[in-house]
Amino acid sequence: MAVLAAKGLTYFYDSDRVIFENLELEFERGKVYVILGSSGSGKTTLLSLLGGLDTPKGGAILFDGTDIQSIGLEKYRHGCISFVFQNYNLIEYMTPLENVHLVDETASAEILHQVALTDDEIGRKVLKLSGGQQQRVAIARALASAAPVILADEPTGNLDEDTAHEVAELLTQRARERDKCVIIVSHSPAMAEMADVILRFSHGQVAIG
Repeated sequence: MAVLAAKGLTYFYDSDRVIFENLELEFERGKVYVILGSSGSGKTTLLSLLGGLDTPKGGAILFDGTDIQSIGLEKYRHGCISFVFQNYNLIEYMTPLENVHLVDETASAEILHQVALTDDEIGRKVLKLSGGQQQRVAIARALASAAPVILADEPTGNLDEDTAHEVAELLTQRARERDKCVIIVSHSPAMAEMADVILRFSHGQVAIG
């Protein structure tokens, strides 16, 4: 059974702006999915719906076969999903490790070393870090979470090419070793190369490759 599924998913802003209609998708544990497409094609909208941050106009999102509305969106977001947001969504007055401890109190600094943060950077408040460094903290926090699904919106957008490749490898490794489902919106060639499944959005349609 898919850990996450879109069943008859429909979303629109008005009658002239239908993003997608009756979308059917399934996402399995242990796999990395990369969503590609032009701006406005529905990539981030789908991620928001899968994460329970928005509600569909029709159809449903199922987690382990249960409608996430029945689970309760707050409970679902807290225990089933881990996010990497474009705006990081970190607690700025905390250090990187303190932010990671919000999802895993036992996590060590090693998870932050894995995303190329130095001990000096790990010891600073997040407010004192650059955008790229904050992005790495957000990725480390998602990697440390026990949630079975990671949703990431352009997780390597502020990273250099080498670090982006390392992060892509980390996400892929975590998906397979810990049987997680990783769903990524990205324009990164490194991410696309690592994907088990690529979803290409265009004019309300999705091609799976």
